[in-house]
Amino acid sequence: MSEHLLRFEAVGAAESYTGRGELLPLENPATGATYAEVREADEELVDQVVTGAADTYRSTWSEVEPLERARLMLRWADVLMDHQGELADIESTDVGHLHRESAADVGAAARWLRYFAGVADKTEGQSVTAHPDRSAFVTREPYGVVAGVNSFNGNLLMFGMKAAPALATGNCLVLKAPELGPLSSFRAAELAVEAGIPRGVISVVSGRGHVTGAALVAHPEVGMTMFTGGLNGARGVIETSAAHVKPLTLELGGKNAVILLDDVDLDRIVPHLLHSNFVKCGQSCAAGSRVFVPRRLADELTGRMAAATRRIKPGDPFEHSSDMGALISEQQVARVEDLVRRAVDGGATVLAGGRRAHTGPATAKGHFFEPTVLAGLDDDNIGAREEIFGPVVGVLAYDSLDEVVARANGLDFGLTAQIWGDDIGAIHQLTRGLEAGTVWVNTYRSVHPSAPYGGFKRSGYGRENGAEVLRTYTRARTTVWSHGAASHPYGDLLGAPAAS
Repeated sequence: MSEHLLRFEAVGAAESYTGRGELLPLENPATGATYAEVREADEELVDQVVTGAADTYRSTWSEVEPLERARLMLRWADVLMDHQGELADIESTDVGHLHRESAADVGAAARWLRYFAGVADKTEGQSVTAHPDRSAFVTREPYGVVAGVNSFNGNLLMFGMKAAPALATGNCLVLKAPELGPLSSFRAAELAVEAGIPRGVISVVSGRGHVTGAALVAHPEVGMTMFTGGLNGARGVIETSAAHVKPLTLELGGKNAVILLDDVDLDRIVPHLLHSNFVKCGQSCAAGSRVFVPRRLADELTGRMAAATRRIKPGDPFEHSSDMGALISEQQVARVEDLVRRAVDGGATVLAGGRRAHTGPATAKGHFFEPTVLAGLDDDNIGAREEIFGPVVGVLAYDSLDEVVARANGLDFGLTAQIWGDDIGAIHQLTRGLEAGTVWVNTYRSVHPSAPYGGFKRSGYGRENGAEVLRTYTRARTTVWSHGAASHPYGDLLGAPAAS
């Protein structure tokens, strides 16, 4: 590989590491050009990084008071925002998101750090008085080193979602950044050191799941893992964590239902439907890609969606005039193209898009796909069953609330759902009946550090955010203390004098 390429190894307790593992090329999705390479962390390099993190925890971080941890987290948030433009430049070059989308993710990471800095000194235990002569104290304690595994589609946001509660609860974090698009994570970890967080508290490695991910999850110093990604990758992580008997939280994909009620305002809803599916080029586990609409409104809705979609312009992520960026890879473009073809073969109609986007020199060599609206879908069509992870939305007609609840719940996914309309009775019926970890009513993509987020069914288990995640990153220790001299059931025997 050419020597002029930028090269990245690992960020951790050591100033530098001896390179181990294969060099993986990194491609700019918008241009198709290879511009950097990253060292895949093999088992030996993972061991160096995790061991360094464990040493940092024992020698330094475990002795830092909670309020000082909070101060350092706030400082890191400030430094991230000072470098917001730089981080957004890196992210948009690395993964193809619009620059404004990447910049928003930097802001979100800072928001998570600031929120959890406020709870760093509020991890509470409890006292149990089950016996009159004993006291039991339950304390929440950090694991020491925890692992995070991220997908490429929200690097900085997901970094913040994992790092903030990990640090607030007193852990060190070793993050496996995605093999596609890891560079913003490396830079964010460097900025943590610049902010004053001891080297080794935040570490980053990268590589493929079966190499780096498996070595990280299996490492004896890693106490638990927070995984964000797809179902196939999750299966390998589950097997590894099970073999080593380690706690695991999974946030996986979704084929999320959006239910429009009879009284929905179509003028208001169409922009939300399109943005929900086309932000980050549709590469979002929370995308509302199954839109259920009352049958009498179906033709009007699809007409409006198609007309608006044709005005959306994919293009250079750094151009303000671009409405949508690039897909992560040529492989993903080919997958989206194939799924749209199979949906059409199954009876769907393409009302807008459906092809690779070639709008001029700016998209000639990159991985662009037209924003796409599919109509005429039934529940068995692959366009209504498969998480496409691209800019494709399908519209399905329904006739009753009972019917639409059953159809929305008919897949093995259950991450998010959306409801749009003002009929309070219908909204209550739907929110009670939908099998999804998050149900948004007249909003979407509303994720906040205070509110638990995660899925039902094959969309994962466990939760990020909120008070629940503080328990995820800690383990309970029970200390039982007897008041005074402890009695013993064999006391008389052991203490009896010898017979005369």
